[in-house]
Amino acid sequence: MRVFCRSAALSCCVLLLAGCVATPDLNPDLAASIAWYTGAAGHVDDNRARLLLERAAASEDTLAIMWIARVHSTGRMGFSQDLDLARRVAGGVILDVERLANADVAEAGFLMGTAFAEGLGKTADPVAAASWYERAALLGNMLAQHNMGNIYAAGTGVPEDDARAVFWWRQAADQGDAIPQFRLAVMLEEGRGVGVNIEAALRWYRQSAGRGYAPAQAALARLLQD
Repeated sequence: MRVFCRSAALSCCVLLLAGCVATPDLNPDLAASIAWYTGAAGHVDDNRARLLLERAAASEDTLAIMWIARVHSTGRMGFSQDLDLARRVAGGVILDVERLANADVAEAGFLMGTAFAEGLGKTADPVAAASWYERAALLGNMLAQHNMGNIYAAGTGVPEDDARAVFWWRQAADQGDAIPQFRLAVMLEEGRGVGVNIEAALRWYRQSAGRGYAPAQAALARLLQD
């Protein structure tokens, strides 16, 4: 299946970016895109993430094409939100994504979680989504760890459990994902799922803020004024 993306040339030497975990099964443009999208590359850069993702998808990489479906579903990374398009794109690759996920390719497992969470090529099923996210998270996938924190915090497909949310957000935060860094800081500041620790909260707010995450920048400014 060919996905037609906006063509863009980007001169990028794909290295092991700071904070980005090497994934030998992953297209290097896709790996770099995820690193810029999450801030694991040092800071969040949606424009660079989009260009790299489009290049990976243009090479007909299955997981990159599924990522195109994901970002059209959510309207992230500068893509227009178009759920119908997202479902059509996902439907063309979901069997290949599932095959890779069953072979324990962590990114494919994360994307299977996304498929069930958002109804992309699969009927929406929060319990199945949680199961796939957990499998990928245990394989070290940063965004699956991020989403495990989210679903435990919200009780979506799993019992609500702040301590487990903190555990998984910490795993993703340690890999450089800016949003879990912020969410972990909030939990540490408020004492939810973990004891209050303002010093640790400040440390995580600083890390997230340094990656360009605006809510962390605002929280850090608030705490430093107190």
